[in-house]
Amino acid sequence: MADWNQRRHLFCGYGAIAQGKNIDGLVLTSTVTRAPREWEIARSYPNGVADMALSEITVPMLIMSHREDRCNATPAADAAMLRMRLTKTSKAEIALLDGGDPPQSSPCEAKAAHGYFGIEAEAVDTIANFISSNRK
Repeated sequence: MADWNQRRHLFCGYGAIAQGKNIDGLVLTSTVTRAPREWEIARSYPNGVADMALSEITVPMLIMSHREDRCNATPAADAAMLRMRLTKTSKAEIALLDGGDPPQSSPCEAKAAHGYFGIEAEAVDTIANFISSNRK
């Protein structure tokens, strides 16, 4: 996985924690919760976003995963654990998507369940609906 892909999850979490009331909400998709040791972020955040100060986030959040995501760093089963750590958010939703096309890439890349391959429109609609329902 490219360094940017490793870091983008952390940037989103940092943004929500640092900006607080300056943002309207946060959407996390295929979120890193189990960083492999060889990844640079594993030194500071072995459990990826789960190791961040999620209890400081107060804005609405959507945690979206694909039930069949086979990427070891982003298991859908960890969505509930992330949700439980969001103790101050005004609203936290979990969206677990199903289906799609057979993978055409490795499990942690876009052309697999990790990237919502074959159900991209459903993934985008889920995010758009969350945004629409949480406008200020």
